[in-house]
Amino acid sequence: MKETHYHCLPSLNGLKFFEAAARHLSFTRAARELNVTQGAVSRQIKLLENQLNVILFHRAHRKLDLTEQGRILARDLARAFNIMTEAVVRIKHRPQDLNLKVHPTFAIRWLIPQLHKFQTLYPDIQVRFTTSSVNVDFSKENFDAGITHLGEEVPGINRTLILKEQLIPVCAPQLLKTEPVVNDPENIKHYMLLHNSPDLKEWAAWADQNGIQNFPLEKSRVFEVDDAALQAATAGLGLALGDLFLIRDELESGRLVAPFGQTPIRTGNYYFSWPEFNQNSKGINAFKQWLVNNLPPECV
Repeated sequence: MKETHYHCLPSLNGLKFFEAAARHLSFTRAARELNVTQGAVSRQIKLLENQLNVILFHRAHRKLDLTEQGRILARDLARAFNIMTEAVVRIKHRPQDLNLKVHPTFAIRWLIPQLHKFQTLYPDIQVRFTTSSVNVDFSKENFDAGITHLGEEVPGINRTLILKEQLIPVCAPQLLKTEPVVNDPENIKHYMLLHNSPDLKEWAAWADQNGIQNFPLEKSRVFEVDDAALQAATAGLGLALGDLFLIRDELESGRLVAPFGQTPIRTGNYYFSWPEFNQNSKGINAFKQWLVNNLPPECV
């Protein structure tokens, strides 16, 4: 790549003033275009001539003509300024990427089916996302924003609550036909509990919030993410905990049923998070507002 010696360039302000004056062949019209005084244009061009050690204009009474050196410089500067203008226009109209790290359950069960609506509203913002149950760490990962589950507040990171988790036990409808009856909490020990993490904490929280003592957690199967546990429940493998909002399609269609009713427990929330230094990002602000507008108010 050819090396550019920027230190050889004169004042860029002077070049800009000269290009305008050369185009108009008038200091007055150049001053009007640049929103400065005629004296300012004259001084900048005189400074430029001194820096280059050339005469750029023949100055006559009420007449301004370019010298040979002035014509050469004006021609090349016009081309250079056009290239810079085109570059700026391309950047301004180039689709903006918004790179997100998203909790997989939220991505699979809500974001992916809804994302086309955002892209229709904002075709110039291209959303790209990676799913992970591990919350984004902006100090180590190159993401613009994230949709996180739980997590502590972090200095320098803004977050907006987008969904309050409301968990209920669910299972496939065929389990309702088995013995002992599944909708009696006393009989839950006879059924497989499907967990979304090895700490089993959500089922333990459900038992605690429902006042169930000596709740059996031994008969369990652990999955890495909520969605896998819910898929297993749909297949009849046991009971899983699902968020009321994120499983509403399965509940409405009857693919999943709630054997203990739909009184939920609360164990956490989903947040839209982004670093403070990105707070003026068009993409982040548009996506945040779209999330808030499209998630039901009762979920927050």
